[in-house]
Amino acid sequence: MMADLQPGEKVLLEGRAGYEVSWNRGNLTLTDRRLIWERRFSIDPFGEHEMAMPVSAIHSAEARGDAIVLQTDSGEVFLFVQLLPLSMLTGNRRTREWLRELKRVIQAAKREAPAS
Repeated sequence: MMADLQPGEKVLLEGRAGYEVSWNRGNLTLTDRRLIWERRFSIDPFGEHEMAMPVSAIHSAEARGDAIVLQTDSGEVFLFVQLLPLSMLTGNRRTREWLRELKRVIQAAKREAPAS
């Protein structure tokens, strides 16, 4: 399930996730530089096939129900890292793990950004 990485890029988290809607399933990879989603198991014929976004383009991340909502340079992005029935059983553990790591990487990217 490994995304194509750039030289020196490190994987922080990876797993199956929905992108924009929960049934648009694929592989989600968070690296120290990018958030990458590759369509794999989707039943949505119109959904996106892939997304690679620099972490520096993500301004914030928050949980809304079973979704993680990212505020990005191009608007809101919805990620579903855990299926709803499982999230109720596990207390959204997977969602909290992704959210915590996303926030950490977003803050790191802000600290490394050149002052304008």
